[in-house]
Amino acid sequence: MPSKQRKIAMMGYRSVGKSSLIIQFVEGHFVDSYDPTIENTFTKFIRLNSTEYEVKLVDTAGQDEYSIFPLQYSMDFHGYVLV
Repeated sequence: MPSKQRKIAMMGYRSVGKSSLIIQFVEGHFVDSYDPTIENTFTKFIRLNSTEYEVKLVDTAGQDEYSIFPLQYSMDFHGYVLV
């Protein structure tokens, strides 16, 4: 049975640790160095209640203002994590 796909956007101010949190979750190690992100996507497979999910975590560029919410992040996502 194919896995269900879910797409989650990680959003927050720049240099708050969005990338570090994603890498810790997906790869199991913490990165404490700062390397500015434009946009990266990480994938992790999770099994929950006998259902497999392919979770795509989109590591967004830091936003200085939440009032300027990019339109590209308002569609095609199943959820958001604010950091």
